[in-house]
Amino acid sequence: MYQRIKNKLDMEIIKSFLESEQTDQNVVRRMEELTDILDGAYGGSRGAFDMGGYILFFGDRQTYEDHIAKIMEFYHLDRDLAEYSRQTEGTADSTVQWREELYLLSSDDSLVLIYPEAAEVV
Repeated sequence: MYQRIKNKLDMEIIKSFLESEQTDQNVVRRMEELTDILDGAYGGSRGAFDMGGYILFFGDRQTYEDHIAKIMEFYHLDRDLAEYSRQTEGTADSTVQWREELYLLSSDDSLVLIYPEAAEVV
């Protein structure tokens, strides 16, 4: 299952779930930064269909793989054409590498995907 986070309220609600799932704290902090950026630029009371963009958080690689093609097709996006793609550094004890990708849906709308990239062999 993935989570759609469009503003700080969504982030506050989902944060306890992320902590219960032991999501890397650096990833949670990065998601908080992103929601602060979106809220600052577009307002914190945006609705589901308002401009400004949102985050799709995938808690596991399988969910990402199962849904990414449908998401790309729905938004008419190409996986190779992200505005940026970067690794989000986990905490020192993390065994999961996280990926963050930004896609522009229009001049005033964006989609940020956050998903586990790969597990390290320990």
